Amino acid sequence: MHKIYPFALTAALFAAIPAKAEEFQYIPYAGIDYGYVHATARGMNPNYHAFGVNLGTKYNDFFGTELFLSQTGSDAKKYNGGKYKTSYRAYGLDIAAYLPLGCYHTFDLIGTAGIGEYVFNEKLSGGKHHNNSAWGYRIGAGLIYNLNENISLRALVRYVGLDGISRFDHLTEYTAGLRYHFL
Repeated sequence: MHKIYPFALTAALFAAIPAKAEEFQYIPYAGIDYGYVHATARGMNPNYHAFGVNLGTKYNDFFGTELFLSQTGSDAKKYNGGKYKTSYRAYGLDIAAYLPLGCYHTFDLIGTAGIGEYVFNEKLSGGKHHNNSAWGYRIGAGLIYNLNENISLRALVRYVGLDGISRFDHLTEYTAGLRYHFL
């Protein structure tokens, strides 16, 4: 399955290249997100509150890319008679496909795919501290509400498959955020 991601990302990139030069746009944006994250892990299922920032650009009405950075608060669970506290930070790159809806382009459906590095901070009561990092393969879908030319709201649900972290299998992220488009 992991071999499909680079092929799918490359195919989406070439499919989104405009046929005519006048169809090309460059609209950069910056955004902030609040997220609720549910993790599936062995022996426990932590839930996190996350804050994220991102920088992206739309190349036309149907395609864009986005760099992201997010940090979660910690979640504490009882584990083997002690307290097990975890949190993570992540950064990476997503590509996005947009489907404009409505006559006035008020809404967009959005689909995303990408890759990021996830660094988990694990602390067991008694002072044992451990960092564990791995690649996360991300896929998501959501809705964008364009308030005006510069400001939009986005809600997104994303699945993240983690590769190589001993305790954690995957994450489900629910995010809502605000974007400012530099026109």
